[in-house]
Amino acid sequence: MDQVKGVCGVRHEPLVKYHAKVIQLAKEFGQIMFEHIPRTQNEEADHLSRLATTYYDELPQGVYVEIREAPAYEEAIAFPVLEGPED
Repeated sequence: MDQVKGVCGVRHEPLVKYHAKVIQLAKEFGQIMFEHIPRTQNEEADHLSRLATTYYDELPQGVYVEIREAPAYEEAIAFPVLEGPED
């Protein structure tokens, strides 16, 4: 998270393009806040992090994995148009 806030740089070379994509996307929002949530307090993120080291045939029933053709930093992202009273 410190990398996104500009406190420190990205050291791991494969993450440089993902960092650049986050910075690019952050500019699309009027206001954005990043908050660190420890893994012990974020069960969903903990499960997602374990998927990277799990064989697909060992996934629990009801868990589906989408194989992407390109890294996320190369994909176009569509922003939904929200209509209604502004908060």
